[in-house]
Amino acid sequence: MSGFYQLDQRFDGGKTGKRGGMSSKRPPKREHKLIAFKAFFDTDRDILEWWEGMQDGERSEVIRELLRGYVRGLPLYEATRRPAVAVDGSVVLQLRDDTAWIRGALNEMPAYLEGLLGRISVYTPPAVQSELSAAPSKDNLSHDALARRKAKMGKVGW
Repeated sequence: MSGFYQLDQRFDGGKTGKRGGMSSKRPPKREHKLIAFKAFFDTDRDILEWWEGMQDGERSEVIRELLRGYVRGLPLYEATRRPAVAVDGSVVLQLRDDTAWIRGALNEMPAYLEGLLGRISVYTPPAVQSELSAAPSKDNLSHDALARRKAKMGKVGW
């Protein structure tokens, strides 16, 4: 068979080249609304040059991203400079919650530190004992014995 249908099979009249009897349903068309505006050669030359400089097929996506950025609250000049990055909505919500928590903690910090410093009592160290007193040290050695030990340690060459 050289690519032709047999004569006894049904054919759809040359519209699509498909055999009759095979039903193929097309998916329904997406609903849409055309948003258009006029760009004038005398006043909108910069817009027209920008438009013509884009590759075929990317114009609609660029316009969508510009409008979405503006709707989100970005100024148009900033929306044009940011690349579109897909972000999960839960990440954005978590970031918002974390930022609110940090802001609250920073706002409460002065009052917390003031209360903390108010509870701290002033500590006065005990009076230092002079070395001349005959009180024993923590090793139960008198000050004379400690002096002898220090003298011996000083003579030892390491």
